[in-house]
Amino acid sequence: MKRERFEQRLFRIFAQAGYSPIRILTVTPEEMVEIPGITVPNIRAVLCVQNKILAESNTRKQGQLIRELLNGAESEVEHGTE
Repeated sequence: MKRERFEQRLFRIFAQAGYSPIRILTVTPEEMVEIPGITVPNIRAVLCVQNKILAESNTRKQGQLIRELLNGAESEVEHGTE
């Protein structure tokens, strides 16, 4: 069986809980603990992504990073790899 990539697993866990991929940027730790199947490393990864994107001083770079995340999530959903 093919091993699922970490990012894909994270998007799948959020999708199963009813969250859109962009919600990963705004979900609070309190909300994440309630998501079935989420682990401490998953929560840490989400917080790391949130801090990296939201703490950037260059807003143009923020927009590019968010666009890349959305495009990646959309292509995974289109190809059925969620």
